[in-house]
Amino acid sequence: MGTQRGFATAAMLALLLASCARTEAEQASPETPVAREAAIRTAQAQPVSFTDPDDVNLPLDLKTLTHANDDSNIAYTVETYEPFKDSQADFTWELDKNNDQMVDTLVSVEFEEGKLGAKVEDPNEKELGPATVTRAGPNSLRVSFSRRLIGPVATYQYRVTALSDTNGNDEPDPGETDLAPDTGFYQHRL
Repeated sequence: MGTQRGFATAAMLALLLASCARTEAEQASPETPVAREAAIRTAQAQPVSFTDPDDVNLPLDLKTLTHANDDSNIAYTVETYEPFKDSQADFTWELDKNNDQMVDTLVSVEFEEGKLGAKVEDPNEKELGPATVTRAGPNSLRVSFSRRLIGPVATYQYRVTALSDTNGNDEPDPGETDLAPDTGFYQHRL
């Protein structure tokens, strides 16, 4: 009897030690809650693209729009069907942060003072902060800005306007814009 109890006690002790070892191994595995959260964020940060039809006869006919983000920045890339000069660039991303179909924040890229410039503004054109613009190709550019400039939102929606000032009056006139999407908004999950 004493030997059987000794074996039973030893077996329970071995089971307990094995259980502890498994728990420590599970905690050290890459599937910890922190690792899963990082994997989710990485998956959400992958670029998402939308295509707009070749639907206007303008120099800035929107073709592909892409958004991406990381923990600190948001980036948009715009591609048109035809190449454009820096001096023709006039793009605005209109952000609706609370899903009320109203524009809350603008991200704009324009040719000003002899160079491409970008900024983040409120709807009254008060500058909220800077943005950085770079050419991505002869018919595309990329703009990025700090994520903090749009506030603590997990999801927002946006649309893009491209203005081709064909009459040279520095004003958006009927027939000079391309909008993407043609109706509604694209969604961006941060």
